Amino acid sequence: MSLLELKNISKSYLSKIGDYQVIDNLNLSVNHNQNIFLFGPSGCGKSTLLNLISGLDNLDSGEIFFDGKLVKNHFDLLKDDIGIIFQDHYLVSELNILDNIKLKSNDITKVENILTYFDMDHLKFKFPNQLSNGQKQRVCVARSMVNNPKLLIADEPTSYLDKDNAKLVIDLILSSSKKFNLSTIIASHDISFRPLFDKSYTIEDKSLKEC
Repeated sequence: MSLLELKNISKSYLSKIGDYQVIDNLNLSVNHNQNIFLFGPSGCGKSTLLNLISGLDNLDSGEIFFDGKLVKNHFDLLKDDIGIIFQDHYLVSELNILDNIKLKSNDITKVENILTYFDMDHLKFKFPNQLSNGQKQRVCVARSMVNNPKLLIADEPTSYLDKDNAKLVIDLILSSSKKFNLSTIIASHDISFRPLFDKSYTIEDKSLKEC
């Protein structure tokens, strides 16, 4: 049984010239412990697709199944089963790193363990403005995994990083996916990451094409 199944999902937005169809009858199946790479230029629909999967946006039509169950409310999934890494860091500047991660989980043991795993114990009392972009993104990866989700979604997680730090973050996500037995869907415009993943897709003609 797949962890995630999208069945004939569609999404359009209202524009000045009428409805603009972004995704049309798209299907996708993601297995347990599988790493999926989603690439393509800005505007092709990557972020829309990820937002539909995570529940940050609503479907026009179609169905989403998670662990074999039809998803009717994303709240519990976002709390326990889906971790998200956004394009921006979205760290609260007034909170130190420990407290930023605690916003996702009140279980201090989990928070301490994830900081240790990511080798960030020495950063936990620092504030976001004291960290490099690479360190901030590692905090975001840690925050997304603190509740041991089954699925991790990342939308352009390396867009603000130089090439070396970008590779480090992708490697960190993929090695962590094996450590914590989770599936990932990583969106990027950088096709050089494609060989690192189990499957790769691009969005063409408002649907997915495996490549």
